[in-house]
Amino acid sequence: LATLIDCLAARVIDFRDKLTLETKLQLHQWLLACELDTVPGAALSNSVARVKQIMGQEFLQAFSGQATQESQLRREVARTVVLSSSAGSEVEIQEEYRDAR
Repeated sequence: LATLIDCLAARVIDFRDKLTLETKLQLHQWLLACELDTVPGAALSNSVARVKQIMGQEFLQAFSGQATQESQLRREVARTVVLSSSAGSEVEIQEEYRDAR
């Protein structure tokens, strides 16, 4: 798995001038997953750290610059929270917040 992650990281850097907005959004999510260690072994990878150092801010800005889109999953979770809450209709579901730091 480590070799695959290192290969992916190298390709991201190699093709950084050709990445589409959609790809940058996905790579932002990938870097977050690596940072949170949901990709086994990737959090410790020097190649992932290099991608984050070189392009992490660009990916974050691309992600933060996009309007949020309410997904079916978000609607279902909000509905479940409201229905299962003892407060019932007093529960307020707020919009997603994105910090561009």
